[in-house]
Amino acid sequence: MTLYMMRHGETDYNAQRRFYGSSDVPLNAKGRQQAFAMAEQVAAIPIERVYVSSLRRTQETAELVFGGAYALEVVKDWDEKGFGAWEGLTADQIEAAYPSQWLAWLERPFDITPPAAEPFHRFRERVQAAACALNLGSSSASVAIVGHLGVLRLLYQELVDPAAVFWEIDFPQGQVICLHQDDKGQWLCQSLAGVN
Repeated sequence: MTLYMMRHGETDYNAQRRFYGSSDVPLNAKGRQQAFAMAEQVAAIPIERVYVSSLRRTQETAELVFGGAYALEVVKDWDEKGFGAWEGLTADQIEAAYPSQWLAWLERPFDITPPAAEPFHRFRERVQAAACALNLGSSSASVAIVGHLGVLRLLYQELVDPAAVFWEIDFPQGQVICLHQDDKGQWLCQSLAGVN
């Protein structure tokens, strides 16, 4: 199997460094340019399926990358983790409004849940369950996943390296990351930026 993993293009919330997961915001001009850059990277590659989340930014990115050539298959369980009361706020705003919870979250981000937010363990469970249901890694298909950074990080841990540090796994906007299984079932990782 070959997976072409793409993080959605930039939004204004990204540019403003706001916490957001379930907020359904569109791409900005830079995000659209990043989608067109990814389109060039996969232009000559036959793709069998394109998976997106239910949120606008992944669907808009996929539409720009693939130009309507493929039906987009929505996987709601691959929506980004919701941040509850912290949605749309910057780190400074969160620290000012929720000082003790902010400090606790910085120390234990996988264990501390912001007010009204989705617990991290539930986020991980739904992302992994969807990957299992879609049999990722068990076929010869070429699949594109246009997703969110948190989701792509969890998929990387699930498929490639369970020991990888979550925060250190990077999927830069505007770059396609290709994960390809060799004949032994091991995953090889390559950025397609600059290849085409």
